[in-house]
Amino acid sequence: MRAATIKLPRPYLLGLALLTALLTWLAWNTNAPRMGFVLANPSDPLGYYQWLPWTFIHGDWSAFPYVHYLPSGKGLSLFTMGVAILQAPFFLLAWVYCGLVGIPATGFELPFVFARLLAASAYTSGGITLIFWMLRRRVDPLTAWMTCGALLFATTLYFYTVHEGGMSHAYSFFLITWVVYLTYRMVEAPRWDRLLALFFSVSLIILIRPLNGIITLFVLFAGAEIGSAIPTRLRWLKDHPKTSIAGTALAVLMWMPQLFYWKMQTGSWFVFTYGKKNESFDFTDPHLIETLFSFQNGWFPYTPVMLFAVCMLLWQAWKGSGDARVSVVVWCVVWYVYASWWCWWLGSAFGYRGFLELYALFAFPLAALLAHPLRHKYFRIPTILVLLLLVQLNIRLGHLYQYPWEAPYWDWNKLGEVYLRALKW
Repeated sequence: MRAATIKLPRPYLLGLALLTALLTWLAWNTNAPRMGFVLANPSDPLGYYQWLPWTFIHGDWSAFPYVHYLPSGKGLSLFTMGVAILQAPFFLLAWVYCGLVGIPATGFELPFVFARLLAASAYTSGGITLIFWMLRRRVDPLTAWMTCGALLFATTLYFYTVHEGGMSHAYSFFLITWVVYLTYRMVEAPRWDRLLALFFSVSLIILIRPLNGIITLFVLFAGAEIGSAIPTRLRWLKDHPKTSIAGTALAVLMWMPQLFYWKMQTGSWFVFTYGKKNESFDFTDPHLIETLFSFQNGWFPYTPVMLFAVCMLLWQAWKGSGDARVSVVVWCVVWYVYASWWCWWLGSAFGYRGFLELYALFAFPLAALLAHPLRHKYFRIPTILVLLLLVQLNIRLGHLYQYPWEAPYWDWNKLGEVYLRALKW
């Protein structure tokens, strides 16, 4: 099904602002006991964030604090600068504020902490708002509200916004959702600004996490019959030649600083940074079942609502409904690649975080699944109560999470004990 025209009503902007404020408030209170570690803790969030203070304040990319040391003695950041690009407007506002009130700025003072919390909240809220826009063209208001509420509060998207918003997932979630939205807008009415935004967003998605570049399949095939999809996309480029050239130049320009950094630190223009730590994929032995069902960060044990969404998506793909088939292909490629990674459970984390960036693709089948019981007067209340139970379970599990929930320390018994605690207030 093609999305109808999506405009930008002011109530949606108000909703975006209110949701951003709510998530920022939740993040501030949740992280209050560890404010000093939100930015400085030597872990992945610091790897993404360190580009900002060492670009704008310290001016030395060779002095990053969180690096992998090479045989040459140089430090290599394993993390690309894509997340920092999205965080930059918030960082710069905090920097200006520090200058105005006379706070000596290193990039780790409290205003910068607030800026980072605000950034994750804003991008998650932006993604949820875009999903709500798209759903309202397909389903009734209650179903759209319940679907968006479930995606945010009954999945680990909440955790990786409120608890661990320094990770890349909230930012990639927004960008991929934006790409889905832009693709439908281009299908309905091709315009140069939408095409340029697609070039920008896809390039930035790849800069953050190359695997997520598989979303280009959605750009190529969504909203059109399989035989006409590619000719339609080529027509976009043909009808907007200057935009196509400008978009390509913009994508290359965005990547140049990253390439120069790799060249400076390693002597090579393109670097698989994790390979420098001898970490790799084994595509002959993917852990496909474990990524979905394992006690060790399996997707469904920690995010049970997505089991229903996946089942509905597969059913829609079987029936050839909408863009379900291309969504299944995108998800399966991501699933297979993650399952082939040496650390298929993606480290000591809360739940399987690798799929939450694709939640825009699962929003449509989840809404289709919820639409009927929410319209039926006898099933509406039970359905809402089940969703509220899943919300409680998710939020409580996130608050109870303590590093590391990982084997051999972690097992089904330990997970069961935490589940029982989570279901009690």
